[in-house]
Amino acid sequence: MKKKLFVSMVLLFSAGCDLGFPRIYVNYDHLPEGEIKEFIIKTFPNDLESNELGNLIQLHLSGNNSAENIRNAASRIGMICQTEKDFCEYNGYIRTRATGGYSGSGRAKHIYRIIIFPNAGVNSLRVDEKIVEDTEKGT
Repeated sequence: MKKKLFVSMVLLFSAGCDLGFPRIYVNYDHLPEGEIKEFIIKTFPNDLESNELGNLIQLHLSGNNSAENIRNAASRIGMICQTEKDFCEYNGYIRTRATGGYSGSGRAKHIYRIIIFPNAGVNSLRVDEKIVEDTEKGT
């Protein structure tokens, strides 16, 4: 009987404590595949640093910083490089949903646009990140 009461108290206490903590659900399905997606997943929710992404591209250059090699390296890590444009880009977003806690709940989109101009070199890499309210249904 005491064991049953103890187990019941532990379960009740656990359930009661759980109500005060917010939960955050994250959906990475809207990020294009590639090393950039893996990098974003690894660093989320921290901000992306363009110099860290630049290092990711540098790993693929093997010392050859020509525009064509930068274009190929950017393409290998998941960026889209079109021949008629002078830049490569990566566009995607993460959807988050927070529930519980004292602050209420909400949905957000973390939108990423990463762009590099191969003719200008690796230092031209820019990361634009913004967070907007997610008004779409679903996760």
